[in-house]
Amino acid sequence: MVRFRNSVADGRFGLRYRSGMDAGFLLDNWALVAAALVLTVVLLFVGNRLWARSGRGQLTARRRSLRQRRADMRRAEVLLAKRERRVEKLRARASSVKPRLISEAKEAVRDAEALLKIAQDQVLIAENHLRKVILEEFPPRRHEALRRKYLPPAGTDRRPFSF
Repeated sequence: MVRFRNSVADGRFGLRYRSGMDAGFLLDNWALVAAALVLTVVLLFVGNRLWARSGRGQLTARRRSLRQRRADMRRAEVLLAKRERRVEKLRARASSVKPRLISEAKEAVRDAEALLKIAQDQVLIAENHLRKVILEEFPPRRHEALRRKYLPPAGTDRRPFSF
């Protein structure tokens, strides 16, 4: 019987390898292990890029963007409501409040309205981008179903219960 590094040669059964990796195997084949790690990272990166360029990947990215824009619009609506409540409170106490505070509050309402208008425009843009991906990346027979699923009509309450 002849011994080789990490293996045993037997005349009857041919070459047999030891089972499992140990420190000796890793030390002897460090370049192979490093190349395998680099190849794995490269394959993960290429796979991620291919998925991002696919129709489903683009749809997912555009849906995420639309969800973010709608959340921004909801925050702008809440901010506007808060600013309007502040103006109403100050107007109710107009006899004891400095006129400068009321004018600053009105200016804050105008700023909040402008922010809301910008947020609404961004939602429209994100919806159009989503429509474009649906039209360009998916077959025509799926267009209507995808639009119904991902672009509900404005004002639709998607919560299960509304009180």
